[in-house]
Amino acid sequence: MDATDLEILRALQADGRMSVADLADRIGLTVAPTYRRLRRLEETEVIDGYTALIDPAKLGLTIRAIVSVRFASHDLAITDRFLDFVRREPAVLQCDNVTGEEDYFLVVLVRDLTDYERFTKRLRAVQGVTSIHTHISLRSIKNGTPSLDLLSDDR
Repeated sequence: MDATDLEILRALQADGRMSVADLADRIGLTVAPTYRRLRRLEETEVIDGYTALIDPAKLGLTIRAIVSVRFASHDLAITDRFLDFVRREPAVLQCDNVTGEEDYFLVVLVRDLTDYERFTKRLRAVQGVTSIHTHISLRSIKNGTPSLDLLSDDR
């Protein structure tokens, strides 16, 4: 990956709907090499997909919770059941396996506290889950994709 690839990624992070022609113009290449670079970034899964950023509150999804989950043991069957639940559960936006006392952190989005209570009942029903702790987000300060500035040695 070179500086031009990083320019492509920065441009697409700013406007994922940008046409290849506009992208080429923005980075100073012609359309054909820009398209080839873009396809390579997609094929190597540096670009993992495209999506629209949606404002959850405008859809009535007002409760964002960070939920820590602990298991009774690290038995593979428990983990598999939990991960199956997470993959099927539409309220789960993100799931991270973590170090420390907890086993997983979830980011959960629901309409209201009644919906959150229903979610926790479904989560507690997963065999092997022994405890959950919830932190309700009062407001989200920063949301997004990784900053490409992390790749700079100038930090």
